[in-house]
Amino acid sequence: MTRYLFHAGHQIIATGRAKTPPKELLAYATYYSLDLTKDFTLPEADVCIHSAALSDDKATMKILYAPNVEGTRRIIEASDAYKKLIFISSSSVYLPQSEPILEDLAGKQNTKALSPYGYSKLLSEQEIHARFKGESAFILRPRAFYGAGDTQIMPRMLKLVKKGVFTRPGKLEIELSMTHYENIGAAITCCLASKREGINTYNVADDEVYTMIDTLRSIFAALYKHPLPEKEINIGVLKALAFFRVGGLTPLLVCALTKNMVLDITKIKTELGYRSTTNLTKSLPQLVVWVDKIGGPETLKTVTNKVLWESH
Repeated sequence: MTRYLFHAGHQIIATGRAKTPPKELLAYATYYSLDLTKDFTLPEADVCIHSAALSDDKATMKILYAPNVEGTRRIIEASDAYKKLIFISSSSVYLPQSEPILEDLAGKQNTKALSPYGYSKLLSEQEIHARFKGESAFILRPRAFYGAGDTQIMPRMLKLVKKGVFTRPGKLEIELSMTHYENIGAAITCCLASKREGINTYNVADDEVYTMIDTLRSIFAALYKHPLPEKEINIGVLKALAFFRVGGLTPLLVCALTKNMVLDITKIKTELGYRSTTNLTKSLPQLVVWVDKIGGPETLKTVTNKVLWESH
């Protein structure tokens, strides 16, 4: 987002916990060190884009609460004089379901079934509704970020490849939304241009609805330069293992492999004029170039965020 907004002509102040930022970052932004779990002030600016959070599927609510919920509370207080607040939330505030998901579904499902991370993001949104007093706030809920530079979703996908074999958990014939980094940039740009007041919440995703099995096959074939042989793990076995929390499996994770997760993006299109600018097919060649540059798909499985600035 720092690079995207810089090239769009904005002046950027980037924040992070590190005292010294990656030197490549300074080509795009000035840097301001802060820790969300401690009191802080923010420099003078027009807009606060709050994308910071502990994103860890295995973290407990006790660990997530301070950076995600209390951190958002501090951001609201520190950015009180800003014209706009844009909060990058998550589709993890929803549970999977057969029908496309509308924004007002959040909080109406069984919130106890959400992942601790998803629940922490829902509570973060509630902090904005309870405490925000500025002119306008935008809550964006993307689904499954991907693209060149991704060190989160792509490594998880690649862990399904073992010794050159795609170890497939079930049929994976479900539909899902994904959000390319350029498209969250397009959504943020729409928020920046919008004259809407108050608190506004939107799903964000590519226009395309993807099928999980086709998506994984396309990505693996592109990165490994050939289609991979497949070995299916029976979904019933995975459900049994998830019941006993074996190997990090959870019922919610298995549910994500068997139920659709499609975001309805009609609202952001209608109210903000959002249009997705790319999709998996268009962006796959760029992803391949980046993965090859950092050492190939096996390297990406264990790559660190440092690669974002060194190799992209």
